[in-house]
Amino acid sequence: MFKISIFKHEDDADKLRSQYHGKDSLPIKVSIKVALRMLKLYWTDKDSIPSWILLSIIVILTSGAIYLAKVFNTWYKDFWDTVQQYDLPGFKYQLMMFAILATIHVVVSVYNAYLRSKLAINWRQWLTKKVMHDYLGDNTYYKMQLEDRKTENPDQRISEDLSSFVSLSISLILGTLSDLAMLGTFAVVLWDLSYAVDMTLWNGFVLHLPDGYMLYLAIAYALVGTILTFIIGKPLVRLNFRQQRYEADFRFSLIRVRENSESISLYQGEQSEEQILKLKFTDVVKNYVRLIKREKVLGFFTLGYAQTAVIFPMLIAAPMYFAKVITIGSIMQISSAFGKVQDSLSTVIQSFSSWASYKAVVDRLALFFDSMDASTQIECLKSKDTVKDFALEHLEVKDPKQDILWQDLSINLTKGQSLLVRGPSGCGKSTLIKTIAGIWPHATGDIQIPSKDKVLFLSQRPYLPQGSLFDAACYPGEKQDESKVAKLFEELRLDYLLKDLHREDNWSSMLSLGEQQRIAIIRALLLKPDLLIMDEASSALDEAIETTAYNLIKQELSNSIILSVGHRSSLIKMHDLILLSKGSGKWQLESSKEFVEG
Repeated sequence: MFKISIFKHEDDADKLRSQYHGKDSLPIKVSIKVALRMLKLYWTDKDSIPSWILLSIIVILTSGAIYLAKVFNTWYKDFWDTVQQYDLPGFKYQLMMFAILATIHVVVSVYNAYLRSKLAINWRQWLTKKVMHDYLGDNTYYKMQLEDRKTENPDQRISEDLSSFVSLSISLILGTLSDLAMLGTFAVVLWDLSYAVDMTLWNGFVLHLPDGYMLYLAIAYALVGTILTFIIGKPLVRLNFRQQRYEADFRFSLIRVRENSESISLYQGEQSEEQILKLKFTDVVKNYVRLIKREKVLGFFTLGYAQTAVIFPMLIAAPMYFAKVITIGSIMQISSAFGKVQDSLSTVIQSFSSWASYKAVVDRLALFFDSMDASTQIECLKSKDTVKDFALEHLEVKDPKQDILWQDLSINLTKGQSLLVRGPSGCGKSTLIKTIAGIWPHATGDIQIPSKDKVLFLSQRPYLPQGSLFDAACYPGEKQDESKVAKLFEELRLDYLLKDLHREDNWSSMLSLGEQQRIAIIRALLLKPDLLIMDEASSALDEAIETTAYNLIKQELSNSIILSVGHRSSLIKMHDLILLSKGSGKWQLESSKEFVEG
């Protein structure tokens, strides 16, 4: 299983979860640990072999780019020396060399960028598939909503944060390693170009500069800049984390408006929804203003730092030039080498905003993965597969507050039997269905059902997948005979939809609840499950169509076990047994015939 838990092995895991879940940031040591674990997951997997090959080629190309930079550095000296010496043939030769080197540089850079993108999509594809598998497996997505209210917007964490993690990992880690290699290469060059020199300043004061003094100054310059950048830019980590959360909340609110457009329109709730959206967007704007203000302050420093770096090498090379130790070409070479060393040492300054975003992404994913892992600790009562029968033995079901909903419930149904569960709203009817489905954690006892692939649950609001009506009717099984599907549409008075049977659309928003429920019933008639559980699955149908639907179920599913939840008294005669709520978790089972006569 692909699980990452940042607190699982800690002694006070529950305390740490309550402390950090819902917060804006994690401690830096936790973020680093999670980032390393996420990196290890892919790069130690056998599926990463093609990416290792791509990475090797990228390293080779990056090494070539660093070598080209060194060659260009030498070219600067030769070019400007030919200019200073008025050497026209040498000038033409240097232009030709530049054309060759520039061409090679373009080819190397383009392929380097292309292969990095190829590496990123391979990595993201693997990572997303693994996370989606675990998110959908073992009802994790449901358990997270059941027990965890602080891990918001899991869709964004899978679709956007995973992509950002991969792209930022590649750009920042490879960029840092490239900078280190560039530093090692040009530190040697800068050292070789730094000769010891004495320079007379004002009032006869002589300044002695040792060998390699320019390298020392480059290191000091970058070190001071890095420290100041960290101090100025530290709040960006928290602000980036919040910005991602606020953006996701705003987008989720917009999606809710679209998904519930009919209800909002009927309630005339446009003004209320607009106020909610305005509040969500206000959070986005306020945090964004704080973010850009901090980036403005950081920008003043980093841009000023970068501009000073242009003239700084000229200033520190001036003593050697005026001492007639070096030429103008050497100054240009020194300027180039200093720039490479300074850029390499200043990588934190130049990419601090990216590192801040990276930490925010890692923190969001860390909390998401930890929540996924914690959900696996939620134990739900699992059913046992039998050949045909359905049985509940000494079943006890509680609500999250541990109040008893079902107490010592034992029933047995054989093939062809049907049971109706009735009781007031809130007494636990739907919770019983969740318990039978194996997705309710607060239950004990034994459940025996037919093989899980022979069980079908129909809820009050059916799920219609993306695609055509034909796909929705056959979901989740294989495609059925179209004539049979059409016949069932006609029998349930949906013949007017046959002309659109293969048209793909957002049917869950276009069809009424009653139409959706009839399509779900058609689904049951096509799949022919051994156990059919209907939770208010016909509540939106009029009694005539509901009677037709249940008659079809009795006819087509004569050997199936039917368990229904419903309020209508008209449903009683359509079932063999009835299970009635008596309050305080007590229930009474009797035949529907006796109930009607009584």
